[in-house]
Amino acid sequence: MSVKGELEGTALKIYIYLLESNEDAGVREIARDLGLPVSTVHYHLKRLEELGYVEKTTDGYRVAQRLKLRDYIVIGSRVIHRFTLYSLFFLGFAIGEAILIIQSQSINPDRIAVLIATLLASLIFGIERLRIK
Repeated sequence: MSVKGELEGTALKIYIYLLESNEDAGVREIARDLGLPVSTVHYHLKRLEELGYVEKTTDGYRVAQRLKLRDYIVIGSRVIHRFTLYSLFFLGFAIGEAILIIQSQSINPDRIAVLIATLLASLIFGIERLRIK
């Protein structure tokens, strides 16, 4: 299920917080950890509960329905933005290319171009990820 228009902003942050949490979380705990007003967290939790995405328990709230988040990848209980993975991929590629340049002990213009391109790609994806937060 795609949640493109339904879950964004604060509601998305709260949903991801609950998804990453291993136990039920209360309104005040969520508000404190996310740096949000309690009333805002309460409003969004009620909205998420009405949509059926979270459920209220005696200990707080927890995820009731796992959603396919468009820009995120869930690995275990971690939710990772796709730009983070792209940035790390290109950074790994750049490190590998740098190692090849050092091992060959010769500066080849093609290798330098690849190194610069992969470093730039990693930097761009990293900056875009930081802008989204």
